[in-house]
Amino acid sequence: MTDYLKLPLKFEQFFQKKKLDRCSLTDSIARNIHLLITTQLEENIQDYDYGSQFWDHDYDIHMTNSIRREVIIKSLKWQLQKYEKRLAKPIVEVNVLQKEYRLTNNLQLKRKVEITVKGNLKRNNEPFRFHTSFYIGPMLFD
Repeated sequence: MTDYLKLPLKFEQFFQKKKLDRCSLTDSIARNIHLLITTQLEENIQDYDYGSQFWDHDYDIHMTNSIRREVIIKSLKWQLQKYEKRLAKPIVEVNVLQKEYRLTNNLQLKRKVEITVKGNLKRNNEPFRFHTSFYIGPMLFD
């Protein structure tokens, strides 16, 4: 079933009076979680609370990986409770690792964040799983 608008919205379709792209419930939840993770607090002018607090510490070299992990978990759990009510009992798992990242001929050591969100859809109690990973300081996606 495709009841939900697909993000990002394609406004050219709207202005041409065409039907906007749709997606399933699970895709809609996954896209919202991705947006919550990649949006910094106060970046969304419609709602300054929407987004993740952990971006405030993106370049903090004194923060240990375990503290960073806890900050991400706490921030994302709060965001899911407030902005993703279609998901029941979300579980947030986070790993923060030091990984080698190659840029052309240059090998760099970067901090990689792996996030998994599990839960059940409130609509039908089906299991839900979302996974993403990215490098921080500056952010890069796999």
